[in-house]
Amino acid sequence: MNTMKRFLGLLAVCTVLCGGRAAAQGVLAENVASPFPIPMAEGLFRVSSAEPLGKGGFNIRYLTEAYQISVGKVGEGTSFTGHLGLGYGLTNSLDFTASLPLMLDIAGGLAKYGTGDIVTAFKLGFPSRFPSGYYGGLEISATHPYGYKGRQALNVRPYSRSTREISTRVLFDVNREAVGFRLNLGYLLSSSMRTPGVMLGGAVEIGRGQIFTATAEYWQEPGMTGGQTRRALLGAHMNLWWLRLEAGVEKGLSNDLPSVAGVAGLRVHTTIGGKAKKAFGGRTRRLPTAKDVSTAVRVAVVNFSGFEHQKAGESVAARIKTALGRYGHIRVVDVGGGAEFLDPDTALRMAQLSQADVVITGRILRYEMDRTSRPNLPLVVGFPQTQALMEADVRVVDRRENQEVLAAHLSGAGRQGRGVRLFPTSGDNRTDYLNVIEKERVWEEAIQQVVNGLLEEMAQNFTWFPG
Repeated sequence: MNTMKRFLGLLAVCTVLCGGRAAAQGVLAENVASPFPIPMAEGLFRVSSAEPLGKGGFNIRYLTEAYQISVGKVGEGTSFTGHLGLGYGLTNSLDFTASLPLMLDIAGGLAKYGTGDIVTAFKLGFPSRFPSGYYGGLEISATHPYGYKGRQALNVRPYSRSTREISTRVLFDVNREAVGFRLNLGYLLSSSMRTPGVMLGGAVEIGRGQIFTATAEYWQEPGMTGGQTRRALLGAHMNLWWLRLEAGVEKGLSNDLPSVAGVAGLRVHTTIGGKAKKAFGGRTRRLPTAKDVSTAVRVAVVNFSGFEHQKAGESVAARIKTALGRYGHIRVVDVGGGAEFLDPDTALRMAQLSQADVVITGRILRYEMDRTSRPNLPLVVGFPQTQALMEADVRVVDRRENQEVLAAHLSGAGRQGRGVRLFPTSGDNRTDYLNVIEKERVWEEAIQQVVNGLLEEMAQNFTWFPG
């Protein structure tokens, strides 16, 4: 309830802050309402993510931006641009999206409404481990001049550019447990109304893995008057499994934009022609719904065997339980604290005894820390780095209808550097520069990579795991 109140409060603030005024000139209004491919996967406004929707993933999104205008002798009013978007995952790496601007200007009792230019885009994403990892991608988009061209009762801005624009962007994501970073670097290839040039944007998402998250974006692109149009946006999401609510406030950083504009919208995630491999709830901790109760899956996680004196298997099992706890329909079953690697038959018997549907078991094959300091000037100047290496053999046994068994060999690596260090010429002290807490962080990074790899394998092989 407190989360809902915070989100509604932010939405109200966005509405109030839309009081930023803009002169009703075609140039300014054109820059505000420039057609662009709104993000259909992750991403709030103009900065897109490289992370793909996945094969069969289907998103519907509606996003509205609004700002106040002052129209000559007519009076004050408001301009609205609603972006209706559709996104579909053609393959696990290729998305197709299309968005249509819905435009409305109201001032002095007069109004004009219609549609803007359609924007289509293809995005090729190169997925890494989910939900934490790295993604790269390439997006090519085109603006098609099919906007409204009727008689104008209120002449505030053109609804169509009457020419096609083509642009491309290179996308890069860095996703960690609670924070994500996005970088877009693009180029406007062809336009008859703007000078081709560089497009650049970046975003940070705070609170990944929570119901309520916040996003900050910066974006710049070639403007209608030459030079660059620059804007910044602060927004928030409420992630409710297949539904996401959004609100934000945009600040114009160049003279061709209004001081403040408000942004609000929602998006819905579903699947067409495939199983659900990811959804907004896959990133969130949320309250179970009635559907979760009726489709609940009971999962038992056994402490992995191997390197028990270092509690390696216990740490991996604990991290798996934490990751599964984010899904409302998954119930983690307690099977005690012993460490053991179970064969499929033994795992099935344990599942029956513990009334679990699925058993996750495994063994640690490698668990070592390597510390080096190369290159260096003989025992005087070094660049020390610690690397934790981990390998695990994991089995996931589903005792229900088909008694499916997933076997996976997973690995992870954690690294920590410490810049330039001076070592005494009488001895090599290169291995003693990390404290206990720093070493634990290196191990946590390696373990998290193994767990992320397991989640990705489960998403690809089991229909009950959304991924």
